Amino acid sequence: MNLIPLIILFCIAFALQYLLTFLQMKSFMGSYRSLRQKGRVAIGKAKGAFRAGAIAMFAIDGDGKILEGSFLQGVTVFARARALKGFEGMDVGAICQEDCKRMHLSGPITKAVLEASSNYRTLMAGGELKEEPAPLVKAANALKRLAVRHAEA
Repeated sequence: MNLIPLIILFCIAFALQYLLTFLQMKSFMGSYRSLRQKGRVAIGKAKGAFRAGAIAMFAIDGDGKILEGSFLQGVTVFARARALKGFEGMDVGAICQEDCKRMHLSGPITKAVLEASSNYRTLMAGGELKEEPAPLVKAANALKRLAVRHAEA
């Protein structure tokens, strides 16, 4: 069996994935830069292992009032930054679930918006943000704990 075509196909798929990821990051960074020019930026994310994830970003003034918002949502690298309207003038630290429901936001975007609000409150109180492990890291940690319990038994 000749593996050369399979290796070439794998290399093409890898290069395509890299290119599409680069384009998505370019979209994200362009949106972030645009918001950063207006003021500080509060960011929240909702991870999605096998479902759509989301990132919400808000440009805020010195008092924590939202000047402009942006979000990315999707499962694939085709997700692009879009405007997040309706939060302008609100205090980023006071956003609640009802505000998101009123604007009919999807679940992942709601989670990302609420995390941006929570992150802002934590940082303004002098706290430190803790990064939640990725889904694969969680799975690996669960397997480690299972192996340790099995070894102890």
